[in-house]
Amino acid sequence: MSKFSLFTLFLSATIVIIVADLLVNDYVKYPQVKGQVTASVLQTDGSATATAADQASTAASEADAPNALINFSVISKAGFTGVSMQKVPFNGIMFESLDLRDFKSVPVTVNNILQDNKNKIATIYEFDAGRRMLGKEVYGLLRDKSGKLVGATVNPSNEFGEGSYYINYSERPDLAFLVVNGGENVYALTYLKELHPLVKNVLTQVIKPITIK
Repeated sequence: MSKFSLFTLFLSATIVIIVADLLVNDYVKYPQVKGQVTASVLQTDGSATATAADQASTAASEADAPNALINFSVISKAGFTGVSMQKVPFNGIMFESLDLRDFKSVPVTVNNILQDNKNKIATIYEFDAGRRMLGKEVYGLLRDKSGKLVGATVNPSNEFGEGSYYINYSERPDLAFLVVNGGENVYALTYLKELHPLVKNVLTQVIKPITIK
């Protein structure tokens, strides 16, 4: 055998031994696997962090949302049938005429009552005062602003809660506009006049009787 052949054979054996040692000790594979594992953990952590942030945001949103007392269960018990409730943002205009865009005192929830999911038959504004004294102030503010409306008259009734009044619009005779001081909450409702008995049932459920101590 020539010297060149011996040298080639020796070199090949040496390379095989070196490669085998690298494979056995994981010098080649370990950095690659480690990199893949690290990337996987980062993706998982990132996804988990985003999810936690979303959950925290949702929880905060739910915590900040006013707790409306007039809900679907209440209107169902009142006798409304074939209806749904549609929550809408409060744009600062009540009854499409009363400008409350500067009102920031308490949260306001607005719900439309829809017949057959399309025809609006009532709208309910709920002012979540939380305290009877603040509720009285909110009611007084609405009463004062209502008295300044053009083309409308205020008719005090005190039929509900700790005070109530109607707003009569000459151009909208088929609708009732009622504002009620419910103590801790103030309610403003507009609805088809024939629905008054059902609206009365709604208010009876959510307005607590005054307890004299």
